[in-house]
Amino acid sequence: MKSVLSLVLCLGLIVGQGAFAETYQYEEGTHYAVLPFPIKSRHPDKIEVTEYFSYGCPHCYEFDPLVNAWKENLPDDVVFTRTPAIWNHDYEVFAQTYYTLLAMGMLDKLHSQIFQAIHAEHKDLGSDQAMAKYLSQFGVDPEAFAKTYSSFGVRASLQQADARGKAFRSGGVPAIIVDGKYRVEGSMAGSNSNMLRVVDFLIEKERAAMQAQ
Repeated sequence: MKSVLSLVLCLGLIVGQGAFAETYQYEEGTHYAVLPFPIKSRHPDKIEVTEYFSYGCPHCYEFDPLVNAWKENLPDDVVFTRTPAIWNHDYEVFAQTYYTLLAMGMLDKLHSQIFQAIHAEHKDLGSDQAMAKYLSQFGVDPEAFAKTYSSFGVRASLQQADARGKAFRSGGVPAIIVDGKYRVEGSMAGSNSNMLRVVDFLIEKERAAMQAQ
């Protein structure tokens, strides 16, 4: 009898926890911030989720596997993008490398590897020459890298990223911007993993607003 009662109580607790998770409301100003000036989405027909990050940031390195796993299961009406932060010389090199590899079609292959090089292998990649030399072992041609790195297209992308970053008004990275309207940071959400729970909440909030129009 006691075992049956314990089972019933346990099931009740699980159901109660599930109901709490489903109905929990994250609060503006506590768990997320509303941007004072919304940023125009580059994907107006979808809910755009943007990770604001830098390869030089150790918290971004820790967050990378979490966000990579999370973005694999996004619904069709959500699009995931990244914007690199440009706060100092090293961050600028990392951001320019990001757009260089994107233009070369090699970003997906090497994105996490750059994090690994900087934070696990402790490589000094704070110059385009050092970055090109390191990436050459993964099939990146140094001459093609240098040419693309200094190209007009990459420099334009860098300027646009800098403008977006300023509009995000983030106090740190990683941060997540939802549809150009909301900003979530680890310090607000409580942890990197909880950032994604808040983002899920904001996606649902934005989806409901779009459907109500």
